[in-house]
Amino acid sequence: MHDKNLAAAVYRQQITRPDAQAVSVNGQSLTYGVLAELSARLAGCLAQNLASQAAARVGILASRNANACVAVLGTCWAGATYVPISIRQPTDRILSLLTQCELSAVITDDDGARLLTPALLKACPRLIIHVGSQQFPQNTDTDRNRVIHLAALPTVCPTEPIPVAAAHTAYIIFTSGTTGVPKGVMISAGSARHYIQHVTRWLGLEADDRALETCELSFDFSVHNMFSTWEAGACLHILPANQVMNAVRYVQEAQLTVWNSVPSLAGMLRQVGALKPGSLGSLRKTVFGGEPLTESLVRHWRDAAPNSEVANLYGPTEATVFCLAQNTQAPDSFSREREIAAIGTPLPGIEAGIVDPEGRFLAPSATGELVIAGDQLAQRYLGAPALTQARFPTLQGKRWYRTGDLAYQDPSGVFHCLGRIDHQIKILGYRVELEEIEAHLRAAAETEMVAAVAWPHENGLPTGIVGFIGTTEVDDQQIIKRLRQRIPSYMVPRQIIAMNNLPINPSGKIDRHALQQLLHQRSE
Repeated sequence: MHDKNLAAAVYRQQITRPDAQAVSVNGQSLTYGVLAELSARLAGCLAQNLASQAAARVGILASRNANACVAVLGTCWAGATYVPISIRQPTDRILSLLTQCELSAVITDDDGARLLTPALLKACPRLIIHVGSQQFPQNTDTDRNRVIHLAALPTVCPTEPIPVAAAHTAYIIFTSGTTGVPKGVMISAGSARHYIQHVTRWLGLEADDRALETCELSFDFSVHNMFSTWEAGACLHILPANQVMNAVRYVQEAQLTVWNSVPSLAGMLRQVGALKPGSLGSLRKTVFGGEPLTESLVRHWRDAAPNSEVANLYGPTEATVFCLAQNTQAPDSFSREREIAAIGTPLPGIEAGIVDPEGRFLAPSATGELVIAGDQLAQRYLGAPALTQARFPTLQGKRWYRTGDLAYQDPSGVFHCLGRIDHQIKILGYRVELEEIEAHLRAAAETEMVAAVAWPHENGLPTGIVGFIGTTEVDDQQIIKRLRQRIPSYMVPRQIIAMNNLPINPSGKIDRHALQQLLHQRSE
């Protein structure tokens, strides 16, 4: 059995480079030696209090900070499965996840601990480990939980993380609710290790890199940010959520070399005028993923970060973070139809194809649903065997994942994504792709921050489209006039709404569901 424990990289680094920085946040740093000691201490606590770490699922209720990193690494170190639970969710949703996941323990930081109402405490497993700097809030309504403070435990000499097999479940991440009910995606240690090793090599990350973390644990981009950085022996610089609009200054002050984020963050920085020529000169690698990356944003980014390669990574959670990659400096790196970056070619160990609705494979130039196969596919959905069977069919004798994304492969073998199939609607009998409208809306409004929403609905069917622009003021009639010169009349939004800040979901993406709710409230 080859050990696939995700904590193994940190263990190796603390042996050879214990004084090298591993995590930095708010001006404070943890070396690999300290990070390993804290993680091993947490793992020891889990081992002493759980009957079987291998079968244990450990919920992590924490914001993005160094303590959250310790929570993830300590859980992995113990050979357990970590389950990040976003603290930005409604209490009822957290309650549902605590019940659904059948957790053996919960780890909290200070922010997570403050969320634990009496109802949530009753839903928690008996063991709660607090990794925050403050005291765990006392709650007199329940005495069923045993709270252990990591800081009160004795220091330990880190021993090797518990070996785990490739089939061991490393983590369970719940997908965003923007495209439906959140689903628990179970990723094996083998899939995760395969991804981390290959993407670290593909990007060329090095030990002296300083990489940016902009994601919450509940967004699987964080898996990339944490473990690829530590695989290389580099330092992860965590940007707190309340400082994201100061990201450029943060990069400058820390002289970061690797940028990791969704394109929306870069779009917001451009909108507020933060992306000035040469302002990100220390960057040598830029990783965008999770959303379409527009050609205009790449152009502005290159002006701001002239020394950086810009990579567009694509992948659903069900294929372990990212599975296709495109260097935007390469030829044919943009999709002419939408003026967005191609999603590229599969990483090693991955296959991609295009199928029709019946699952028949299409010729490379044909447009259809993108399917993924290979070493990074998820094990299954938590507690949803029918959904697992539907989304992971066997096609031509091989297991594939149906992404739900519309795509095609060009003659050079590069894949191009044209948006979500479930963002296709019919208006007046015409099939309309909302993301195509958004591409034209960006050009007409000359801004990255846009969204198109089907509205209103009559008898359950959309009868129009509303466009949203992320700005304080907008000449809506001029934008509509420009759109009429670019697209058919049935695709032109009936209304353009300007909003200074478009709603963002916990993954940092534009929240279309929130925009639909806003339109519904306005119509009441």
